Amino acid sequence: MAASSSYKPAMDRRLSAYLLATLGVGAIAWITASALPVLGLASSALLFLLPVLFASARGGIGPGLFAAIIGATAYNFLLLPPRFTFRIHGLDNIVSVVALVAVALVTSRLATRLKAREREALAQAAASAEIAALSALLTEGEVTTAPARGTAWLAEHLGHVRLIAGMTDLEGDAGFSALDLSAAAWAVHNGDITGHGSAVMPVAEWSFFPLSPRGRLGGGLLAVARPAEGVPRSEGDLAQLQALAFLLGQACDRSALEAERRERARIEESDRLRRALLASLAHDFRTPLTVIAGQLEALAATSPEAGEALAAARRLDRTIEDLFGAARLEDGSLSPASESLDLVDVATPACDAVPLPDHIALARAIPPDLPFVKADPVLLHHILINLIDNAARHAHRQVTIEAKADAGRVLLSVCDDGPGIPEAARERMFERFARLEGSDRRQGSGLGLAIVKGFADAMGIAVEISDAPGGGACFTLAMPPAEGTAQ
Repeated sequence: MAASSSYKPAMDRRLSAYLLATLGVGAIAWITASALPVLGLASSALLFLLPVLFASARGGIGPGLFAAIIGATAYNFLLLPPRFTFRIHGLDNIVSVVALVAVALVTSRLATRLKAREREALAQAAASAEIAALSALLTEGEVTTAPARGTAWLAEHLGHVRLIAGMTDLEGDAGFSALDLSAAAWAVHNGDITGHGSAVMPVAEWSFFPLSPRGRLGGGLLAVARPAEGVPRSEGDLAQLQALAFLLGQACDRSALEAERRERARIEESDRLRRALLASLAHDFRTPLTVIAGQLEALAATSPEAGEALAAARRLDRTIEDLFGAARLEDGSLSPASESLDLVDVATPACDAVPLPDHIALARAIPPDLPFVKADPVLLHHILINLIDNAARHAHRQVTIEAKADAGRVLLSVCDDGPGIPEAARERMFERFARLEGSDRRQGSGLGLAIVKGFADAMGIAVEISDAPGGGACFTLAMPPAEGTAQ
């Protein structure tokens, strides 16, 4: 960025160096010509090196050579015998002139190289200072506003700049010509510097710099307008701008990560509140619902309407149990016990807890000599209630509960003779609020099977869905036998 802006001052310094070289040689010529008897030829020749060194240091090799040539000419004309002629008398005088020109050339080149190294060091220091300043600006303050602060800082130093997240940001933007848009598209797809001053589409009005290194395409661009003086940026300027663009790209990445972290925290907080609400509702509804169910049970002996209300209250109680179970699964408070259980004792209260419609028969085939299983009695009871309720809602005439020992496991199945579940949809049935489109399995709250899966996983029990022998769906629990009871 410094090269184009310092072009005119550099030209001014070079012209002034030619003028000062002329004045310096004139001054040295007057002094040495006036005091030649005192100074002698050798000392006088050394004095002519002073304007050469000064001109080289100020203006480079051109003014240095100019000072050397006119200095040698003045030395020859004014000091070497025969004086005031360009003829040289004697070999030693010829050697003096040649030595003066040679020394002038060498010192001029050395001074020029030193000046170039000084300029390079100053340019590197300025570039490092720019990078450090932008880096400090991007790391202080709010992370999400760092890209905007960095863009404003670059605008102060470069003029018009634009931060472009992607090509969609440029659609319909009248500030870019068709050539600019083509250059931007090239930069996005190839990860190269394009546009004004670069090797790709250099006649564009804007220069485009990728915000991320090559290999991470589509990461956005920094667009920098053509300098006001119209001088193309040098390769060093483009490299410096690319380094600044990478810093800005890192700030954009940090901003995006911070925004994602905050969104995730917001969602987690929303989920925590939802879980707390579910747990609170399940807890607060349970006591009054128990009282209502007890009163309806007493009335059901004499009133059919009370019996229907009792069945509805029990369905509501199971729904509340599902909500409470879902809350326990989500907040991680579920800690299953591991007890030795007889499946006959587990299945009986579960079957009694789910009233079946009159047209649905319940068949049980649980051999009394089955091995005991290892499970949590409360969770297993809840699982069976949900499986029986699910089967009853989809069965045509019968629900079957059967168990058998198989390959070191105890398999407990709850089957119905309903329409069944397509194999492609079976895994999705365990998702929360899942519905099977185009079938009667769209009934219910959508929590029961998800809770079955969650409770079973917590106890280390596998759950599978298969076709029932007579048609319909069959849910099978594969449970480990209790220690000392395997057959």
